Amino acid sequence: MRRPEFIGLMTMLALASLILIGSYAKPIVADYRSTFLIALSDPEEAAEHSTLNWLSNDFDDTWRAKTLNLIKNNGDTHADVYVRSTDRGFGYIDGVDPASWRSRLNMLRDRGVAPVIWLISDDSPDIVKLGLQNQIDYQRRSIETVDDLASHYVLCLECDEYYRPQDVGVLIQNARQHTNKPIGVHLTPQMIKDRNSERLKAYLAQADIFYLQTGWVKEIGEAEFRRRIEYALTLGKPVVVSEYHKEGTTAEARRAGDIACSYAGVVGTGNGRANGVCEDLQWALAGGKKEPWYEKWDDELNVMGLILVTLSAVEFMDLPFAAKYNYYTDNGYELEFSQNVSENADAGLTYREGGRFMLFFRTTFSKLKASQPPEINVDR
Repeated sequence: MRRPEFIGLMTMLALASLILIGSYAKPIVADYRSTFLIALSDPEEAAEHSTLNWLSNDFDDTWRAKTLNLIKNNGDTHADVYVRSTDRGFGYIDGVDPASWRSRLNMLRDRGVAPVIWLISDDSPDIVKLGLQNQIDYQRRSIETVDDLASHYVLCLECDEYYRPQDVGVLIQNARQHTNKPIGVHLTPQMIKDRNSERLKAYLAQADIFYLQTGWVKEIGEAEFRRRIEYALTLGKPVVVSEYHKEGTTAEARRAGDIACSYAGVVGTGNGRANGVCEDLQWALAGGKKEPWYEKWDDELNVMGLILVTLSAVEFMDLPFAAKYNYYTDNGYELEFSQNVSENADAGLTYREGGRFMLFFRTTFSKLKASQPPEINVDR
């Protein structure tokens, strides 16, 4: 194979591979794992290294670096972060600050930790008394500032303490105008203890995720902890078992996180975990059916194929390979990438709807011309 043809073929294969890899590289984060309560010196000092304080000016970058190391060492993939809180037990934050917020959130992302944005804390009565419209405006500005950096959102911590179900619905509706990312609702442990399905479903009606606060596992016991998770799963929403221990780096907290992940329908934990693996949120939101990658991204692959076929056909675009549809009907399509490797041979691959790739080498044999007898001149 001549070098130019070899380079062209490798380019073609690399491009097709990138299309496939790109389908896998979509920003889908499956299993939410965070630890937002870490109190190393005093078990009652929940805010000591709580990631909820991440954006507060009450804490400096030295604190942030230490907290980040703690959650990374605990195996976390996500960090829960307030954008609004006047709760005296946590850092104060009330005012959208795009420059500092984005810088601090990127500190997390640079270490492979995805921010989960909590739009308002509990125990912030001075904010609540400003009215629902004030919070609607604040969450809009917050989402516009951080949406490209956020994994997803939690509307409010312990929402039922200060919002009615209809208030939660209005806030979610307004948030959805500015993001297409999942929105969770977090409620007090009393809600799950009372097992008032009608009221719980009213709060969760428009939420994508139920952020479950079970109550401290060491107080309610493992059996009740399990029963509360099992009941929460009957409410029809993917569940993040969010709050069950005051110190998420302890063996007890990590064990509880593993118990939570043993249940189908639990898509994350918030107070530590050992080795358990929760389910994929995208799978849960799809109603339990895992889409093959080629079904999920088939439209994108089809469009990419159309672009490549078009570019291959135009004269001013000298691509190192040829792209064409072998067929395109209502029943499916096959896209072919090929490169001449000799005068009578080409090689490449095809992608067929349904996720099937096939490499090929194709050659043609020209007919040999029959030998002509030599022309004989006869002198007469």
